Amino acid sequence: MPTALLVDDSREKRRLKSILERHSYKVLAETEDCMEVLSLYDRYHPDLVLIDVSMSDMEGLECLEELHSKYPKAQVIVCSELSDIRLLDRCASLGVIDFIQKPLLHRLSSAIEKLHER
Repeated sequence: MPTALLVDDSREKRRLKSILERHSYKVLAETEDCMEVLSLYDRYHPDLVLIDVSMSDMEGLECLEELHSKYPKAQVIVCSELSDIRLLDRCASLGVIDFIQKPLLHRLSSAIEKLHER
């Protein structure tokens, strides 16, 4: 069973988890704290990290950059309300598999399927 780390502080978190579980992912950990992401990744080494880049405690993009720096092969899907072209370009340069703009969460299923094709 593939595993996931869910990093989100929005009210969509429950829906995101449900979508992951529908695709047979076991959510090993959930956090709203970007500061925890690296330690949780260190502990679990999940197959997928689903992260929002607009977190309250730390800029989610900084968190994503740190994750990529330490684990360049981490499989990441960004799911966020933010979506300007510079952000999309930066996410692409960090190897993000896909960028899903909230509330268009129906696209998450196709992003997960794309991951399985890799």
